Amino acid sequence: MRESMPTRRAIAAVCLLIATASLAACAPAVQPMSDSLDRMLVERERAAAAAHTASTARLASYLRDKWGPVPLPDRGIERWVAASEWAPTVAACLESEGVAGVLVAEGGERLDFSGVRTTEPRLLYALDVATFACQSQYPVLSWFERVTSEVEAPWAREFTQSVVTPCLLAAGYLVAPLPADEQFTATWRTDEQFDPYALVGESIAERARAAATCPSADAVLEALP
Repeated sequence: MRESMPTRRAIAAVCLLIATASLAACAPAVQPMSDSLDRMLVERERAAAAAHTASTARLASYLRDKWGPVPLPDRGIERWVAASEWAPTVAACLESEGVAGVLVAEGGERLDFSGVRTTEPRLLYALDVATFACQSQYPVLSWFERVTSEVEAPWAREFTQSVVTPCLLAAGYLVAPLPADEQFTATWRTDEQFDPYALVGESIAERARAAATCPSADAVLEALP
């Protein structure tokens, strides 16, 4: 399995985001938080890869129930892809495996096999094996959000406490008290997650200014390549 380690460019992008905030408040926390971000991203990818391996094993079990004790390709993760590029990537992989006619649907998030017209068992088996091989190589990180959010949450809380909150206070904004670890983790990546801009005001423009000045933890993660 190939693991894409966080690059200096990614860390630099985070630091650039933070640097747009109140430098006096945020600068002391930038390097430690960048280091911990590095470690968290590695741990997050490992957790997602383990979940992907388990998912692939379930698919292999399904295919062997369907076709018997057949050999299946054992391929590691080539790279993680965004949800919108999953279908085009897998369709290209299938074509390289000799399967033509697979279409891309739903904005790149689903494969359409309607163009593959065959009822011959041998070819259907080959299609299943090729699809298994390609799906195993190009997973989507967001598919495993339940697992990855548990890894992200401690870093996100520390980032909010050490960087975002001081930054907002230095910029003259009020900040709501940070929830306890358990509550923060339980609501992270949900509609109920902690909102660092809750006391900024109801003005959309003011919230946008606060978010641009002091990017939240999820904004920093989403900005990473």
